[in-house]
Amino acid sequence: RQVQELRIVFDATEAKEKEREWMANQTSGDLDDNKLIDGVTGERLIYRRRGTPDKPMGLFQRKPKRLMFVVDVSASMSRFNAEDGRLDRMAQTVVMVLEALNGRDHKFEYAIVGHSGASEAIPFVDFGRPPTSKIERSRVVSEIVGAANMAASGDMTIEATEAAIKAVAQKDADEYLVFMLSDANLGSYGITPRIISETLTRDDKVKAFAVFLSEPQAAKYLKDGLPVGKGYVCLDMDQLPSTFKEIFASAAADA
Repeated sequence: RQVQELRIVFDATEAKEKEREWMANQTSGDLDDNKLIDGVTGERLIYRRRGTPDKPMGLFQRKPKRLMFVVDVSASMSRFNAEDGRLDRMAQTVVMVLEALNGRDHKFEYAIVGHSGASEAIPFVDFGRPPTSKIERSRVVSEIVGAANMAASGDMTIEATEAAIKAVAQKDADEYLVFMLSDANLGSYGITPRIISETLTRDDKVKAFAVFLSEPQAAKYLKDGLPVGKGYVCLDMDQLPSTFKEIFASAAADA
């Protein structure tokens, strides 16, 4: 059910680029051949011109949106999984995203990278190479869990997010979005809401968001310290579709 809901959320996202087209019934511009007789009778709206029509956004999307998911595979994900299921929740999140985006290559181009104490960019899914079968998608999830189980202590959340913001914007697209997925275990590494905020807002062209999946008190503290619409707490997988719906609504409002 959650996967289907998330598919609906992704399918409902609107294109940012409106298509220019000929608009008729104008008072100036190029003479509309279909309005010649009307002009003789005194009609003034006999011109047409190129422009952006006043239509709801989402009717035209000539280029896919580029999405980048930055997943937390740090040692704390594995260490505390028995207590609160944070690694299981991260794996479930990735499963739902992979299933929801499957077959939507015309609308979305996405990549998934992980970060731990040893690396800021562990590749799990590359742009233009989405897993197309259940076996491939299962392999991605297994690699994420395995990376967390073998991770060294430390945190590179900020470095990973900065790298993702640069990487996602390297190709022309309808829109650029980065999702930083974290267990919220950041305070012990000196990572404050201010640092996260500066990172998420580093590039005006890229809309970046933080989603915290565990440690309720820390997650709320971090979310509340971020600009409105930049931070989210999702401790229940039933909430994931609505969380992404809020994120896309925030991205549209910030356009």
